[in-house]
Amino acid sequence: MALFYSFPISTEKKIKILIAGKKELPFINLNVDDQKNEISKLTGFHESKIFILNQVHGDGVVDLRTSKNLSFPEGDAWIGEELNQILCIKTADCMPLFFWSTQSPKFVAIHSGWKGTLAGITEKTLKRSFSDSILKEGSLVGYLGPYASGLRYEVGEDVASLFRKEFSDCLRRDKEGKILLDLESFLKFRLEKNGIRVLLQSDKICTLEENSDFFSHRKKEVGRNLNLIWKEG
Repeated sequence: MALFYSFPISTEKKIKILIAGKKELPFINLNVDDQKNEISKLTGFHESKIFILNQVHGDGVVDLRTSKNLSFPEGDAWIGEELNQILCIKTADCMPLFFWSTQSPKFVAIHSGWKGTLAGITEKTLKRSFSDSILKEGSLVGYLGPYASGLRYEVGEDVASLFRKEFSDCLRRDKEGKILLDLESFLKFRLEKNGIRVLLQSDKICTLEENSDFFSHRKKEVGRNLNLIWKEG
């Protein structure tokens, strides 16, 4: 079942978030044009208003206002500002993150796996998008969509050691001795470390659950969840 939310940011404007998974995207297709067509069907927006990134698990940020290439730009985070422009982040275990503020016209969408989280893509995007007053005074709002939670996200010692150096509390071992990584707790640690205050909301949905309605790369599923944000008014 798709997740849909509407957050008022003024008397006339709202932030809309839609996350589509297996039931809404029954045909596994990674073609960008076909994905835009599916998003158009889900939202009613023309394909020219839909923007999808060529995600590379890095820390690149694409600003919709200033980028010269918007057809399929390389990056893992969007910055938007205008009304009725849909920003899409594709995930299948990584964290889909959205942020906005009633004190700013900007809104962002971020794809953050373990590499991007470690590289600080969220902090980088937020600092580029919002003023210090917004970041430090508590008017920033965020939403975290379905991802591989710390209860099930197994990693090897090579990855674990990178996180342990900075914040060992994001790691634990299960009953079988396997290492589990909690990306959300590490993200919150990083935000606090950078003095960023945010009301981060989440439905706590794990893509690795057996009955998950959302795609998981770890479960050998090749589909992608489409995580969408736009501003209406």
